[in-house]
Amino acid sequence: MSKSTKIILAILAVGILYRLLLTANGNFLFNMDNARDMVDLREMIVVGKLRLTGPTSAIEGLFNGPAWYYLLAVPFALSGGDPYASILMEIVLWAIGGFFLLKLVSKWDKWLILPIGTVWVASDYIVLTNLYAFNPNPVTLLAPLFIYLLVEYLEKKKAIYGICAWILAGLFFNFEMNFGVFTPPIILASIVFTGNSKLFKQKWFWVGVASFVVMLLPQAIFDLRHQFIMSKALLRHIFENSSVSFSVAERFQSTQKSFYNTFQATLMNHQLFTRIILVLFIPVIYWFLKKKKKDVIVCVSFLLISIPFLGYLILPVTVNPWHLGGEMAVSLILIGYLLKEFTERNVLGKTISVLLTVSIVFFGLSNIGNFFFNHWGKTSFDPSLFKNEISAIDYVYEYAKGENFKVYTYLPSVYDYPYQYLFWWYGQKEYGYIPGEYVYSPNKPVYIPSQDKYQGRKDNFSGLVFLIKEPDRIKMRQAWENDFKDMEFISKGMVGPLEIEIRKEVKEVIKK
Repeated sequence: MSKSTKIILAILAVGILYRLLLTANGNFLFNMDNARDMVDLREMIVVGKLRLTGPTSAIEGLFNGPAWYYLLAVPFALSGGDPYASILMEIVLWAIGGFFLLKLVSKWDKWLILPIGTVWVASDYIVLTNLYAFNPNPVTLLAPLFIYLLVEYLEKKKAIYGICAWILAGLFFNFEMNFGVFTPPIILASIVFTGNSKLFKQKWFWVGVASFVVMLLPQAIFDLRHQFIMSKALLRHIFENSSVSFSVAERFQSTQKSFYNTFQATLMNHQLFTRIILVLFIPVIYWFLKKKKKDVIVCVSFLLISIPFLGYLILPVTVNPWHLGGEMAVSLILIGYLLKEFTERNVLGKTISVLLTVSIVFFGLSNIGNFFFNHWGKTSFDPSLFKNEISAIDYVYEYAKGENFKVYTYLPSVYDYPYQYLFWWYGQKEYGYIPGEYVYSPNKPVYIPSQDKYQGRKDNFSGLVFLIKEPDRIKMRQAWENDFKDMEFISKGMVGPLEIEIRKEVKEVIKK
């Protein structure tokens, strides 16, 4: 094992430990999106309904591919449905992506492993991908692997690297279409701009293209079986947005703002430092363009950022931070190149590189230190925190003392996916039974697949009704509470940020 590999593994070990401490004891998010995925996954594994689509996209009627669900199926099966297993999976993906990120920058010089590794460990934006299981996260975490495969393909011309790059591009399209749609242009442009156009004539290039297409087949089959519902949704979205006045200047401003804000979060939210880095890229780009032989890693990395940027100027979509994960991960490679270029200049350049490196390490250590000094072991009042949700469920079961009950939950999102899943999984695991009824509100339309299969017994109901309420952020809770005003009030209390009210159905209500 080389010295650089040992350093990489050491940095990744620190990052893994940091993430385990961050998420220990249920300190990770389990919100509507995460829980919806687990509910859908339960339908796949428990009921056996395989899926051709994944999570919904921002466009109504358009779905991402199913690869995210099949990836989640691995930790689900290994853990018996524990949501924390998906967090551990993402930490593993973080380590894989980090290994190839640091392998790439170490090709320039071993010392670059330290500053770039520090950002990969401590960056606010990168850390967030390990605090909740979300389908765009693997794009962020595995983007360095995508660059590595593409660079190896372009430099060594080995078919296996090209095919794997195309497969990963197809998976990215499954995970997050807003980025995945750009992966074919990125691959094609990388081949052209690095002078490897001869690769187009090789059969293995077309095998790679076919591999990408195969990754998209489940969505195509779903669309065909449902009268082109997704195609119609996409065309409708394009048509509706094309009728709105289009301003290139406004589009450029909003896109660059999204890129800048996400880049700042990647650089640990230091605004001045972010601006300094961007300014310093100006001479680096100039030096790069002057070189006769262009660095393949830089070419591919630049294309991965610039092609989506240009694409977002045209596509009628809102550019959100989670759409830019691949670009932000790859921006770290370019920061490594910036540090390397300044080091190779005069004394002033070397000084700038040293100052930047010291600043990066300092900001990273400060971020980590902030967690240990200000957050570790302290109570968080985020109602979407897994720990708080479990505490509310424990409170309900302990009050019920083994008796059957009903529970209704108020979430501003209306859809109570977190509790739909947790009462089924945790209630059975910890207490041996699930409630007779647990929904958002009684007598409402069913929105959980096969909901009747996951409800508890009805014949031994004790009359106890529990109302779990998240903070009323949208001022709609009173209307929800009116559904229970005829029930006898017993008591109420707080469990962290969650209010739990206990009522009892009177006989007249039960008869109804």
